[in-house]
Order: sequence, then C-alpha cells, then structure tokens
Amino acid sequence: ELHLHNVSFPAPSTGRYPKLVFHFELKRNILYFILETYVPSILLVVLSWVSFWISQSSVPARICIGVTTVLTMTTLMMGARTSLPNANCFIKAIDVYLGICFSFIFGALLEYAVTHFCTLHQLSSKELPKIIDDDDEEEEKKGVLAAVTNSCSAPDNMNETDSNKSKQTSIDRKRERSQHSVCSSAMSVMRRLFCIFDCFHVKNPYHIDNYARFSFPLSFIIINVLYWVYYLYF
Repeated sequence: ELHLHNVSFPAPSTGRYPKLVFHFELKRNILYFILETYVPSILLVVLSWVSFWISQSSVPARICIGVTTVLTMTTLMMGARTSLPNANCFIKAIDVYLGICFSFIFGALLEYAVTHFCTLHQLSSKELPKIIDDDDEEEEKKGVLAAVTNSCSAPDNMNETDSNKSKQTSIDRKRERSQHSVCSSAMSVMRRLFCIFDCFHVKNPYHIDNYARFSFPLSFIIINVLYWVYYLYF
C-alpha cells in the first residue's frame, strides 16, 4: 500500500517550501511460505515418528525412514534458502523453524540407534552361559565395597599388631584417622557411582519406543506454540 501526502514544513533559514512524504506499508504473503515450506517440514517430522510404531527387528524399514526423512529435510532447507533473498548476516524465522524440524528428525533416527544398541546388548547378555541376576549384581557391588573396606582396614590391622609390640604415638593415631576418613569417602563415592549406573541402565529397550511416541509429539507441539507466539506477537 502506498500513501502520498503533500505537506509543507516551516524552515526559518530557507523559508517555506513544499515537501512530498511517502509512507510504505509492506505486507508479506505468509500463505505461500506456509504451503511451500512449513507444511512439508511438519509432514516430514510426523513421517519420522512412524518408525516408533515399527518393530525393532525390522532394521531396514526404520533406517530407510530415518535416512530418507533426513535427506528430504536437507533438500527442503537448501531449497528454502535459494528461494529467499540472500541475507547471510541474519538468521531468519524460517531458518529457525527448519532447524527445529531437522533436529527432531535427526533425533528420531538417533532414538532407533540407541534402542537397537540396547536390544543387542540385552540379547548378548542372555546368551552368556551364566546369567547375572539383580541379586548377583548386588552381591558384586557388595563384594567391591567389601574389597574397598578390607583394603582400608588392612593398614588398621597392621597398626593393631604393631601396637601390641610398641606403643602408638600421636602421629600414628592421626594417620589412622585420616585413613578412616579416606576410606569412608571412597566408599561413599563408589555408592554414588553405582546409583548413577543404575539410573542409566535400561531394563527393557522396548519401553524407549513407548516413551518416544509421547515425548516427541508433545515437545514438538510445545515448541510450535512458543515459536508462533514469539514471531507473531513479539
């Protein structure tokens, strides 16, 4: 839209003279970009979620969907950059959205890689001649902790035998106290490490797909709401 106004402004030094003022109001056709870029990118993200409902044993199908969606999204990003004016110094809103969609598609591919690795690890552990149960793992942890306590109490026993032969000095007692503190701190650190390893241990790899079926769409909807609210109203 173009608005023309013929107005005059006073100028004390040069006198009064007419001045033509132009007001330009530019409006971009958003529907073109929605149909050309936004809708295909959303459909590609939804297509990448189809792999969550495919069996983990069908490796070619899930890998084909993941790689195809990644390559298609890359082509769509390159086409969007060529169709827009060259503004390398600025980050456009459409670039941000395409980057978000690409990260979700790549995350779906990585999700299957993690799931497949956990499945293979579980199968290899079942094929071993001796299956390690949860009780055995706890016994191993207790054995490691007992080994640490024995290694820490070994110098204490030596000091007790030496004390029967000679009196302990105050320096030896300080050393014993320091050894006890070091042993207790080492045991607490190892217990924390065991707790951390238990948190990252996946008992059933098939649950990863169940969590991904809800977490990926929910997070994508939340990010879309934040994106459109920010770029339309701020």
